Amino acid sequence: MTGLASICAEEVETALGNAGIATETLLMDGLGADAIDDFDTIVIISSTYGHGDIPDNGQAFYEALSAVDSLAGKSFTVFALGDRTYMDTFCHAGEKWDALFADKGATRIAPLERHDASAGTLAEDEAGEWAAGWAGALRIAA
Repeated sequence: MTGLASICAEEVETALGNAGIATETLLMDGLGADAIDDFDTIVIISSTYGHGDIPDNGQAFYEALSAVDSLAGKSFTVFALGDRTYMDTFCHAGEKWDALFADKGATRIAPLERHDASAGTLAEDEAGEWAAGWAGALRIAA
């Protein structure tokens, strides 16, 4: 909702591009479950809003994916944005995305990564480094 997830997505896209992996970034606004049909690997980058909620622009997409029977055959990973100041809900939206894909049978390619806004590091830097860390393995598996 602040645009930080989009900035992080740009860094992830750069890291994957540097590893020779073609990417396409989609904003969650207005997406249905069919938005991921043409993709084998999905990287979700999500902030947490309110009381551990998925941001407004991702809620319909989350609900659409929740309604599908299976995401088997898809690979995924999640970069969660949060602030430990809100310990009770820290990165809950990212955890929800991670659980959804796992529960629907998708294969996790890297563990859920949580960025703490209170840590003094830039989320976009962390996102790029995180993606660079698993991008090589993804390319080899492709």
